[in-house]
Amino acid sequence: MTQVLTVALVIAAVAASFPAAAGAAPPALPAPWHAAPPRAVPGEVIVTFRGGASPAQARSVLRTGGATDVARVAGRGAASFVAHVGIGRVDAAIRTYLASPSVSTAEPNRIAAPTVVPSDQRFAEQWALDNQGQSHRITDYGLRGRRQSGRIDSDVNAPEAWDVTTGSSDVVIAVIDSGVDIDHADLEESLWVNLMEEGGAPGVDDDGNGYVDDVHGYDIDNDDPNPSPSLKDQHGTHVAGIIGAEHDGTGVVGICPGCRIMALRFDYSLGQELEAIDYAIENGADIINMSFGGATWSPAERNAIETAGDAGILTVAAAGNSSLDNDISALPADSNDAAPLFPASYALPTVLTVAASDDRDRYATISQCGPSNIPRWRCAFTSWGHDSVDVAAPGVDILSTVVSGGVYPGADVWDGTSMAAPLVAGIAGLVRSANPSYGPLDLKNAIMNGVHAAPADLPLWSSWAPLLRLPRKAMDGDFTRTQGRVDALAALTAPTTDATPLTDGNIDGAVPMGVNASGRVTWPHDTNDVFAVALQKGKRYTVTLDGPATHDLDLWVWSSTASEIFQFTAGCFRRRGECPALTARSASPTGEERVTFRARKTATHYIQVNGWYDGGRYDVKVRRP
Repeated sequence: MTQVLTVALVIAAVAASFPAAAGAAPPALPAPWHAAPPRAVPGEVIVTFRGGASPAQARSVLRTGGATDVARVAGRGAASFVAHVGIGRVDAAIRTYLASPSVSTAEPNRIAAPTVVPSDQRFAEQWALDNQGQSHRITDYGLRGRRQSGRIDSDVNAPEAWDVTTGSSDVVIAVIDSGVDIDHADLEESLWVNLMEEGGAPGVDDDGNGYVDDVHGYDIDNDDPNPSPSLKDQHGTHVAGIIGAEHDGTGVVGICPGCRIMALRFDYSLGQELEAIDYAIENGADIINMSFGGATWSPAERNAIETAGDAGILTVAAAGNSSLDNDISALPADSNDAAPLFPASYALPTVLTVAASDDRDRYATISQCGPSNIPRWRCAFTSWGHDSVDVAAPGVDILSTVVSGGVYPGADVWDGTSMAAPLVAGIAGLVRSANPSYGPLDLKNAIMNGVHAAPADLPLWSSWAPLLRLPRKAMDGDFTRTQGRVDALAALTAPTTDATPLTDGNIDGAVPMGVNASGRVTWPHDTNDVFAVALQKGKRYTVTLDGPATHDLDLWVWSSTASEIFQFTAGCFRRRGECPALTARSASPTGEERVTFRARKTATHYIQVNGWYDGGRYDVKVRRP
């Protein structure tokens, strides 16, 4: 019997019944790509001096224009300098420099436009790929016709990356989802092709892989070679378009249009998911995208993803849309609005987990935040986690393909970490295309090491602060491992050094202890401390946590079978059900906790101190009564 996961399609859930805004102005036409103002490094001027000017003389002139920092441009040619004059002072500084007889030229520190820019009709609306501050559609929750503009360069630098590669047909990205419309005009040429089946006899399993006529993937739900969904199941097609919609002059374009999409349709049950993962492994996928999740920790799911990693496959997972910290347990965990979310939160080295950002490089809120028909507190949606979430990527107002039913163009704008994850999966495809020898760890590390940090004047948390009334201590918090937004261009050449070193926040980095330990947890920087302690079978133990009485710290004890914290298997949520990985737990509104239990076996157990959206110093002790 197939075990059914509690699964949420990881798209922002807002009621579709909101009334349309009365008297809304007609939408403005999007500006063409080439109509955007030239891009330049904010506050910087390039100044070239005439021959004969010494470095000291040059720096003296540069100071007259207000330069606070000066760097000479390397090279044998004319003496050129980069002068930082400050945002808003570029034009005045240029006038000052050009008035000097020793200056040959002075100009903004321009960012060149790449040569590979898609001619696709709706590319100008795809701000996540190239954000020029252009007007774009926002996700339609009943307020039709509204548009907004973002912050220039709050994008993944897709055109710049496309100057290097648009992807290789040798790179295969498996989309395990609700199905992919293989007849969509913007996806037909981007699909993976099983050559033995394409050229084989109809109704025959020509390649002997157990699936008949599986040319582009398989519909595991209906045991059918056509993985296309019905008109109502749009999710997988939207995900596929974000990854690989064709660069063909029509519609939209995906981040990795040269990569190939393996379409695997399933009904979100665990059994079908496992079959889809196995299919991806056996048929040569390089990357798997998983834009779904559930509250239940599944040993079978975890093992399947680990097996995929061992086979050289990177799994990219959506962090979730619950606006919760995946480093903290939000019980009851049998709800879709829960934390942690799986597969996003598995502590596996080949899982890359993605939060959503918006068009101003902030963590994602619904773009229609503010109208009276959407409560303001509901606007934040992306989940996060200092240890459990790796990167952020655009996931608000994302235009991509939907099931067209033969009518073109079939495209729509959606929100969700479901949209952020495939953008990262596609970037992984670009990195693999440019570096064919890279394995899953190399891909993950390159993407994480290449992130773009949020600007100092607009940190990623800024969109949340007024919504959730976050405490001041959280405003500079580490909401992901990298605290950055992915950058496709940087990822192509970023180092592959380990970007996910072990920490004491999970079982794989647990700190050995005897009978006493001390520490400090601080949310959201360092929410969990985990200690490893040797216990003897049959002995009764008492573990006490002595923390601040006015702060909320919780105590968990995990058995030797636990692979990671918050290992809630299906039985944990059934009445009188067992939770074998969990030995004991104490959670009160204070930092003073105590548990007593009998060890079931002689083995290492794990003591976890968790700051439940809180923190403080603590002492933990283990003793026999």
